[in-house]
Parts: sequence; C-alpha cells; structure tokens
Amino acid sequence: MTMLNEGRPVFVTGDDDRIGRGAWARWLATSVVRDEGSPRAERGRILARTGHVHGVSVETGEITALVIGSGGAEYRAQLRAEPVPPRVWAAVIGSARGRALFEAAAAGREQSLQLEHVMTVDWEEPLIPPGKALRRSCTCPDADRNDACKHVIALGYVVADAIDHDPSLLLEWRGCVSREPAAAAPLRVPAERDGDPWAAGELPELGAPRPLPVGSVLKRLGESGLVIDGVDLRDALEPAYTAFAGPAG
Repeated sequence: MTMLNEGRPVFVTGDDDRIGRGAWARWLATSVVRDEGSPRAERGRILARTGHVHGVSVETGEITALVIGSGGAEYRAQLRAEPVPPRVWAAVIGSARGRALFEAAAAGREQSLQLEHVMTVDWEEPLIPPGKALRRSCTCPDADRNDACKHVIALGYVVADAIDHDPSLLLEWRGCVSREPAAAAPLRVPAERDGDPWAAGELPELGAPRPLPVGSVLKRLGESGLVIDGVDLRDALEPAYTAFAGPAG
C-alpha cells in the first residue's frame, strides 16, 4: 500500500483547468468524472486544488481518501475496480514484443498509450477501467443520489495528478506488479518402459487457446496509408476479417 504525501493533505497544482496531462492520468480523470464541464466537477477540482483531500491510500483494487467538504464535514471517498488478471499482465509484458516496447511503462516510469491500446484491444482488459467498471462510493449524503459526488471527483483528480508524477501508482492500484518467475520444477525423468530408455510418458493436455478479438491485429498496426475509394486499407479489410471469423455458412 502507498500513502500519498504520507497521509497529509494533497494539493493539485497548475493553472490549467484540465487536471491530468499524461495518457493514463487523463483517462482516469475522464473515467471517474463523466462530465468535466459540470458544476459538480468544478467543485471537485476546487477541493483537489485547495488541499481538502488527505489520507490517500493506494492498494490493489482500491483507492481510499478522506475529503473535507465545503461545509467542513469529513467524508470517506473510495474508487474500486477489479485488478487486471495476473495472467494477462504477465502475457502482455512477458512477450518479446512487450519487453521491448513496454519496459518503461511496466516499471512505472512512463504512461504508455500503446500499452493501454494493446491491453484493451488484444486482451479486452484495459489498464484504466472504463467508467462502467469503476465503483465509486462516499459517505456523504449526496452520494446516495449521484454516481460521483464532488468528494469522489476530488479524489479522482488528486490521483490523476499523482499518476502524472508517479505512473507506478496506477499499476499498483490495478495489480500490475512485476513478479519474479517461479523456480523451475526439477526435470522429471520418466521411468524406463520395457527397458527402452527412449520411451516417454503421456503428453499433458493443453488448454484451449484464447482467440484475439476480431480485427485486433489490424487495429494495433494502425492505418496503412494505402487508400482505396477513400477508405484506408486497414478499414477496408476489417469487414473481411469479421466475415471470416463468423460461423461457417
């Protein structure tokens, strides 16, 4: 678990009305706050900028803070989301391609737009949870009638700003931590069969392969630059991929 500013009040600085500069920070802000132009969002920004948010703790699946409202009362706000499955994170960053492209992002040193794209398109497990997968809660009376009260919004902006300074906070919340590979099991030599040293045991059963979403490779490659009748080749091929993936006629 990580405590922001050792539990003391956190101040979001900067003159820009939009909080969150990097890709991960900006996505998180828009995920928490559905309408950033609303009066409620503006009140949340004011609370975030004036140090009304403190005791911010980040741990796997859960971000919690104490927020002092405009009337002086203190409320407990929380953001929760299911962590990224460990198998998905290990597969994304463990591949040869992942090691080369996502090393800095996996270490929490930068906010990688490409990593978010691959996890969303190829694995259907976005690094930044969409608004519908994000659970917001607050102990204030207003939280019973609204999806995100100003205290939850303030917490979202504080965390987005913190991610700009330390992207590893998002990885900690999403459970995307580096794990040392398990020690290899000792090699088992099969017993000889009828004196034949080359006789092997039965092959293990393999699990079903996990198919990628239709067209994911095309989307990851991006536009080709080849235009056919005003349409990029990538977009022109996508209907064909969808047809090939459908049930046989």
